[in-house]
Amino acid sequence: MLRDRIGRALPAPVRRFLYSGYRGLNRIKIRLAMRGGVATLNGVRLRADAGIIGQQVVDRILYGDYEGREARMISMFLTPSDRVLELGAGIGYIGLLCARKLGDGRVFSFEANPLMEPVIRGNYALNDGPKPELTIGMLSDEPGETSFYVPDVFWSGSSKQMAGGREVRTVKVSLNETIESLQPTFLVMDIEGGEIDIVDIMEPQSVKKIAMELHPSVTGQEAIDNMIERLAGFGFRVVWMSNAGEHAYFERD
Repeated sequence: MLRDRIGRALPAPVRRFLYSGYRGLNRIKIRLAMRGGVATLNGVRLRADAGIIGQQVVDRILYGDYEGREARMISMFLTPSDRVLELGAGIGYIGLLCARKLGDGRVFSFEANPLMEPVIRGNYALNDGPKPELTIGMLSDEPGETSFYVPDVFWSGSSKQMAGGREVRTVKVSLNETIESLQPTFLVMDIEGGEIDIVDIMEPQSVKKIAMELHPSVTGQEAIDNMIERLAGFGFRVVWMSNAGEHAYFERD
């Protein structure tokens, strides 16, 4: 909306100046509120330990823009009647943000990287109130087991082999059986390019809303265009896209 239209209308140097000032003020505010290495971002408490999640993620938390576009889509489009299926729990932030709005038993988070489980559950434990239901496993076309590749900073990872990444084994869970069982209305995805494969095998069933991060440098733009076309075949339309074109929200009737 309006904020995006205003942002696009401003010259790039002005946008950068305003954004830099906003991040600086956020860093001061979040640092002042930190206690025992725990930062609070949009009401969610997170362990900001560079030794565990890497300095890059800690900096994004302290500047207040960690998963900022995803958090914005949740703020704009998540409604109290929704049920959320999250693919790629990360450090647990977005799932917790959704649970704060929806309550217990309405947010179901899946994380393919088994090394992230203690990090996610640790952040869940820092927060009072509703929490997501976490499953460690990769949603796929059929159940089983598969390889997952993890770089040195293990909060990231991919089902596709990467240079320098170590291989771990993870459980595969049927995507469409999960959708049928949980009856989610809102699908949230940040899975490092895996969104292409998910949409390719997905039967949306109860899903009416999708918020995702796109990864053109991983998948290529043509694959993204084909994915959007497939979603359109299910009746989904693009309602919102970030200025950089790397985050998108889809909806259908």
